[in-house]
Amino acid sequence: MRPLMGQMLAVLERAQERRSEVADLSWIEYERAAMHAAVNAERTRRGLPAVTMDAIARVESNACGHVDYSRKFALYCAELAEGATPPC
Repeated sequence: MRPLMGQMLAVLERAQERRSEVADLSWIEYERAAMHAAVNAERTRRGLPAVTMDAIARVESNACGHVDYSRKFALYCAELAEGATPPC
């Protein structure tokens, strides 16, 4: 799980670095889209069906308010990518 979480965190951090450049979407939509693509790429690699953007939005919302928001969002996305159900 840790390597996958690290991969998800790296994707999120790259997206976060572009916050000031995102003009056509809000930054959160941009970051959710990046995580959606990363999660579904891993799920495809594992032979799992794709998750919806709603699933990504749900786990992102669960991460909100945590002092370690980025790590929680990455963890929950890694759990989705593995096929597990993150906490709601």
